[in-house]
Amino acid sequence: MKIRHDFHIHTRLSLCANESATVENYLAIARCLGLTKLGFANHFWDETIPGATPFYIPQNLSHVLQLKPELAAVTDPKIKLYFGCEAEYDPVRRDVALSEKVASQFDFILVPNSHTHLVMPRDCYHPYQKHVDFMIRAYEDILDSSINRYITAIAHPFEAVCCPYDYNILIHMISDDCFKRLFDRTAKKGIAIEINIDSMRNKSEAEIESCSQLRMFRIARECGCKFLFGSDAHDNGAHSSYRHADFVANLLELREDDIAKIAR
Repeated sequence: MKIRHDFHIHTRLSLCANESATVENYLAIARCLGLTKLGFANHFWDETIPGATPFYIPQNLSHVLQLKPELAAVTDPKIKLYFGCEAEYDPVRRDVALSEKVASQFDFILVPNSHTHLVMPRDCYHPYQKHVDFMIRAYEDILDSSINRYITAIAHPFEAVCCPYDYNILIHMISDDCFKRLFDRTAKKGIAIEINIDSMRNKSEAEIESCSQLRMFRIARECGCKFLFGSDAHDNGAHSSYRHADFVANLLELREDDIAKIAR
């Protein structure tokens, strides 16, 4: 299967992206890769929701909206652009840091349960089970969110970002039954699972075949979940491994109707 979309792209508006992360650069790369749909999802915390950390305070609505006219000005008939965001899980409210009024202004919304480096208390890194429990609770809270009907996909599920140890340890600790319970609910909510290609960057195909995430994705497919692929690009070199998207899609035996509707 050929993957022709990327729905997880950060521009320079994300504080952790670099100066090469421009719409113009991403469009040039998309043309070379044969991509036909690009979803831009800068980091975002709705300022009407209290509790934003210093990282998120500047990344408010007026900040991310700066991208919208830039996307509207693109006239390439072969590539469709989408204005989205990567919203954040708020562990204090146990909800997504996004109001319904603001959520409706985006074409799509990604929410991670695995930004544990940003929202999880440091003492949850050890023992490992506390880290696992935090991500499971975050996942369930996202499904139960007051704005869950606006959520397009769970971003890089259970791939603990910037973890001080190998996050595959955590994925291995989660049972098939637990994943099945979570993904049954995910499918019923109509929320997709993101297959984040950044986690497979610089891996060989043999290494990808043994990735712990594949067990998770196969269970998700059995449960009827849809999928959304993303590069998680923060610079113009992030697509160097995006060919892995096709490889993973074929490993999982995905078909067109396994892809989230927005990306078909």
